[in-house]
Parts: sequence; structure tokens; C-alpha cells
Amino acid sequence: MAIRNQALPKAHRTDRRALLIQAAADLFARRAYDEVTAGEIAKRAGVAYGLIAHHFSNKRGLYLATIQAAAANLRAVHETPPAGDTPAARLRDALTRHIRYTEANAAGFLTLMRGGSGSDPQVRAIIEDLRWHGARRLLTGLGVTGPVCPALRATMRGWVGYLDEILIDWLRHEDLPVEDLVVLATQTLTGALRAAHALDPGTGVGPDLIDRLTA
Repeated sequence: MAIRNQALPKAHRTDRRALLIQAAADLFARRAYDEVTAGEIAKRAGVAYGLIAHHFSNKRGLYLATIQAAAANLRAVHETPPAGDTPAARLRDALTRHIRYTEANAAGFLTLMRGGSGSDPQVRAIIEDLRWHGARRLLTGLGVTGPVCPALRATMRGWVGYLDEILIDWLRHEDLPVEDLVVLATQTLTGALRAAHALDPGTGVGPDLIDRLTA
């Protein structure tokens, strides 16, 4: 997805922090942390350089705030109960809303994903918590409310990583309909859940429920 590269409009005082976060997200979505300067972020936001120190202490503080803001926004999407009368309908709705959110907020999402592949342990912890939160919400919707067995935990972590990667590919190329992405994600999830159940029948997600996810 093309992310426009023009400077943001000048801000009112109350908007400057948010503009810095948006400008940082746009730049960090394209380039690694070390390749983006604080001066470049301030210029893109249309604000004074010193406001970065005022609001965030330094560039790393701004980077963490950008990661945290993107994670909080995506978490809010996960918190919204999916619509639908069947497990399949609710899964489709949850996946469609997640995909549409990443489409509308491409810079923030790509900044999150780039941060997750870096070496900053604080950033990785934010993203790992977000990923597991999304996986846990899905499992709760499937009726798994107790402890998650190792086979199911590994399966869900792997599937969330797969979902992130197909979305990154889609945002870069935009050559698949959203409906096809939903099908890819659903079929991969059900296949992975079947494999986990075959390994450990105590996952709490049995074949009958898995069948209903694609009905």
C-alpha cells in the first residue's frame, strides 16, 4: 500500500504529540529505527524539533510511544465482539475487521511488524503481548477458557505470525481481494488446529468445532 510522503500540516498545540506519533509511524514503517532521524520526524510532523524531547524525552521514547499507540489501537479492534450467528460467521467477521483495520492504518501496522523483528526487548514484549492477546480472544470465542496446552499455544502463536505475514505481503502488493485473505487465514487456522488436535486431543478444540469454522 502506498504511504504518502508529504509533510503533515502544522498542528495546534494539543495535536502535536499525536502528529509526531503519526509522522514517526509513517517513517518507521518504511525504514529501520537507526535510519530515521528525530529531525526528519519533526520536519514531517511540521513541528519544532524540541517537542520530541518535551513529549517523549528522545527518539527512542517516541518510537516506543508509536509502537504502544499502534498496539493499543489494534487491541481495541480485537476487543470488539465479532458479529454472526455461527462460529464460521464470527471468525469471518473478526478476520475481516482485522484486515480492514490494517488497510486503513497501514503505517502503524507495518511499524509494529518492523519493530517485532528488531532487537529491542521492550518492543518485542509489546508485540508478543498483543499477538497473544489476539490469539487468546479467538480461543475464548471457541470456548477455550482454561489453561492452553503446549500444542495449542504453539499452534496459535504460529498462526498469528502467519496472519501478520500475509497482511504485510498484501499491504505491499494489494493483489488479492480481502475475501481471499479471509479464506487463506481461515483454512490455515483450521488445518493447524487439526494438526494440534491430532498431536494432543486435549486441546479443547475438537474436530466438530473445527468443521464449524468453515461451515
